[in-house]
Amino acid sequence: GKLDDALATFKNVRAIQERVLGAEHASTLSTTMEVGNALQCQSRFQESEVLYRELLVVQQRVLGAEYPTTLNTSYNLCLTLFDQNKYGEAEARCREVLAAS
Repeated sequence: GKLDDALATFKNVRAIQERVLGAEHASTLSTTMEVGNALQCQSRFQESEVLYRELLVVQQRVLGAEYPTTLNTSYNLCLTLFDQNKYGEAEARCREVLAAS
């Protein structure tokens, strides 16, 4: 369906961005978040969790832990954890996001 098409497009764009701009460029990081969002919309929570965790490591190093985009990724990770019934970790992460906002 359309989500599959969107995911494929985001993955293709990200591959081009990584090659042309680099993996840590702001546009590449943004597209990586969109890949995670598309996975989450497809209920592919384990995959989105892995992607969000990897993205957060880079964002925290490149943008900073309290940068709005980094906090947004952290919140998305919180939601994906919640969707997997990982309530304790989801709550702790959401509290961190709220404290930093």
